[in-house]
Amino acid sequence: MFRSGRCDGRAAVIATLALIASPGHPEAQEGRWLPDRALMPDLVAGPRDPVTKAQLLYVSDNPNAFDEGAEAEVALGVTLPVYLLSGSSARDGLTVGVEAAVFARFGLQVIQRELIATDWVFAVPLVRHVGNHWFRVRYYHTSSHLGDEYSRRFQVEGVNFARDAVDALSHLQLTPVLAVHSGVGWSYNVHPEDSRRWAVRLGVETEFLRGRALLPYLTMDALMDQDNGWAPRQAIQLGVWLPKIRDRRSLRAGVELLTGPSPLGQFQGRHTTQLGLGFFGSF
Repeated sequence: MFRSGRCDGRAAVIATLALIASPGHPEAQEGRWLPDRALMPDLVAGPRDPVTKAQLLYVSDNPNAFDEGAEAEVALGVTLPVYLLSGSSARDGLTVGVEAAVFARFGLQVIQRELIATDWVFAVPLVRHVGNHWFRVRYYHTSSHLGDEYSRRFQVEGVNFARDAVDALSHLQLTPVLAVHSGVGWSYNVHPEDSRRWAVRLGVETEFLRGRALLPYLTMDALMDQDNGWAPRQAIQLGVWLPKIRDRRSLRAGVELLTGPSPLGQFQGRHTTQLGLGFFGSF
């Protein structure tokens, strides 16, 4: 019994010394639930990246049954880092998270302000930071639903549009103010069932006058989808990041020009041209 107690005492001493000698820096977050928001970066360039926004649009090439004119799009989105698998910061972290958003398009051509369609997005990203660069692999689901008012007005039924996909994307920070991104995606479950499955994405992001209260930015994004015959959907956004909130820029105001296949799943494959002005939040 005495020997057992002595062994237990030695084990306790060894464990205490190991704990003291371990590199337990206060800033280390490895293995932590709900780590810092910076560990799950935002890609702000695309029209269906998870975002919260309010945007007024002028559509000159309308894929829906309304004529050329004004429309509005609102969205509620969130990006949440869930668990830090390894690393300790936004320079070496490996993090799994969730992204979700719902986009609603309203027609302003009629007094009733009718809902045209909604697009739902849900994703589970795995992000690896390597210095100033980051790389993402994720599961991605999107579905779209036609608005009841729009359906009744034009006597049309919505399509069963949905995608389950995996995609990979790299975001390279070439200079402090210039970054490029590229990626590829494959949809393994599609509706309509005869839809094609591959997509390729390219883009550029740049910022100006770093350190100022208002930070001008410019983004360009192109998505080439096999289901649309590889015709590019191009989105260009010019605006300013508003002053920081809790040491992070999360709100921006911008003008966006989009041309190519419609981002609304209910009108997949139909060409559109739209110019928008709005506010965007990355939360």
